[in-house]
Amino acid sequence: MMESFCASYQLLTLHGGVVRVPFLVRGQVVPPPQIEPAEIEAAFARAESDAVHVTLPGAQVLRLPLIDRTMRRITAGWRYLLMPSIRPPDLIELDLDALACGPYALPADAGAVYLETLIHAITDNLPLVARVIELERAISELPEALLNAAFVAFAAGLDGQAARRMLDAELSLWNIPGSRFLEEWVEVPGTPLADPAAITGRAITPAAPAAPTLIRATPTRQLHITAGNAPGIPIISALRMLLTRSVGVIKLPAGAILPGALLALAAASAAPDHLLTRHLSVVYWPGGDESVEQVLFAPGAFDRIIVWGAPGAVASVQARAAFTRTITFNPRYGVLLVGREAFDNLEDVVLRAAQDTLIYNQKACNAAFVHYVEGDPSQVTMYAEALRAALSRWDELAPQVVPPAVRGQVRRMRRGRYVAAGWHLNERDGEYESGVIVVDDEFDMLDHPLFRLAVVRPVTRLEDALTFLSQAVSTTGIYPEERRLGLRDRIAARGVSNILPLGQCERAYAGMPHDGMVVLSELVDWKNG
Repeated sequence: MMESFCASYQLLTLHGGVVRVPFLVRGQVVPPPQIEPAEIEAAFARAESDAVHVTLPGAQVLRLPLIDRTMRRITAGWRYLLMPSIRPPDLIELDLDALACGPYALPADAGAVYLETLIHAITDNLPLVARVIELERAISELPEALLNAAFVAFAAGLDGQAARRMLDAELSLWNIPGSRFLEEWVEVPGTPLADPAAITGRAITPAAPAAPTLIRATPTRQLHITAGNAPGIPIISALRMLLTRSVGVIKLPAGAILPGALLALAAASAAPDHLLTRHLSVVYWPGGDESVEQVLFAPGAFDRIIVWGAPGAVASVQARAAFTRTITFNPRYGVLLVGREAFDNLEDVVLRAAQDTLIYNQKACNAAFVHYVEGDPSQVTMYAEALRAALSRWDELAPQVVPPAVRGQVRRMRRGRYVAAGWHLNERDGEYESGVIVVDDEFDMLDHPLFRLAVVRPVTRLEDALTFLSQAVSTTGIYPEERRLGLRDRIAARGVSNILPLGQCERAYAGMPHDGMVVLSELVDWKNG
C-alpha cells in the first residue's frame, strides 16, 4: 500500500535531482504538484545565492547540497525536496466535541496498538525503506553507519510494548497505572480539605454528601516543532502524541523530512480510517515563517506547543505563543568526569568516552563535549592522546563528511584563541577529521564546531569540575562508578538531568525523564471530577 501511494503520485523517487515528498494533513496524503526540475532550478536562480527554500504555486522546495560518500566531501551539486504548500487553518482542530467523542474516547491501549500497526507497515515495505535510506544518505551529514543505525532505532521507537510501559510509568499516580487515568475517571485516596467558604457557610448551607475524589488525564491538541540534530526526534514526538491519544501536528525539521514522510505514508496506508490517523498531520515549513506561525501560535489553536531547537528558535516560539502552554527541549550538551583511576585501564576508558562523545556524531544534546580529567599534566596528555586514537578508530568505523566550514573553524581556533592549547588531531589528506584539544582555561562552547572534537580540561579533583556544571549540561558520564555514586546528588543539584556511568550516556528506556520532566505527564491535561 505504501508503494502504491508512491507509484500513484511518483513519491520518494529521484527524477532530475528532485524528490517528491508528500505531507499528511489530518489523515490525508497530500502530494506536491507536478513541477519540472528546470522550473525549480530557475526559481533558485532568481533567489539569493545562499537560498535554501523557495515557494512555487502550490509548492515549496528545499535545496540541500549533495554528498559524495566515496570521496567524503560535499559537492557543488544539489538535491531538491519538492513538497506541497500548506494552509495553516487546515492543521487546526476546532470541533472539540468531535475530539471528545472520537480519538479522546478510544481505549487507553489504542495508541500503543496504533504504533504497532505503523511499525508493521514499515517492516512490510523494506524496499521502500531502503530507497528512502539511499535518498537520505545523499544529503545527510550523518556518517552512513550512524544513519543506518538511526533507521533501526526509528523502528524500535515505535515498539508497542515499550510504549505501554512508558504510558503506565509516566502517568502513574498513587501506584495506579497511567493507562487507567487516560481511559477513565479514577478514584484516588485524596481527602478533601476544608476551605474558608465551607467553614464560614456551615450555618446556612446544607451539608452535601461526600463525593469521591476522581482524576483523569485527557488528551490534548499538540503542535510539535522538532529539531534535526537527530533523525529520530520527529518519531519521538509522534510517539508521545499518539500514545496519549492526542491529536495535532508534527513539524518536520529540514534534516529529517524523508524519514518523516515515511511515517506519514505508513499512517495513511496502514490505518487510513483510524481516528488517530484522521487527526494526524506531518508537514514542513521553514521555521520563522510568520504567515504560518501567526496562525498556529494563536491562542486556542493548540493546547500544547512542544519545541526543540536552538536558543533563538525556542525563545521566539515562547514569545509568540505566550497564551499556549509551551514545553521546551532547550539546546544542551554533555560532559564527562574521568577520575585518576582511569589510568589503570586507560584503553577501555577512552573507548567508552569516545562512544559518549560521538552520540549522533556529536550532534545530540547528550553527546559529551568536555571531558574533565583528574590527573597531572602528563597524565592528561596521555588521556588526550589515547582518546585521539580511539576517535581515529571511529573515523574508520563510521567515516564522516567534514564540511569546509568545520575545517575552517578548527583552523581559526588553532591560530587564534586556542593557539596555546594542546592539539591532538586525526587528519585525512592533511585536513581535520577528528581530535582532542586540551585547554587549561575556560572553553567557550560557542566556539565548538560540533564535529568529533573532544575538549579535555585537567582538574586536580573531580569535585573541582562541579563549578562548571549547570542546567546547560544535560548529561554527565562518570568514571569510576564509586565516584559517580558519591557525586551524583551534588551534580543533580546543579541542574544536570542525567548522571550516568561512562559509556552509557545514550541510555534510554520507557518512562525515562527527559530534561527534568516526565514528558507524557506534561502533554496531557489533568482533570479533577
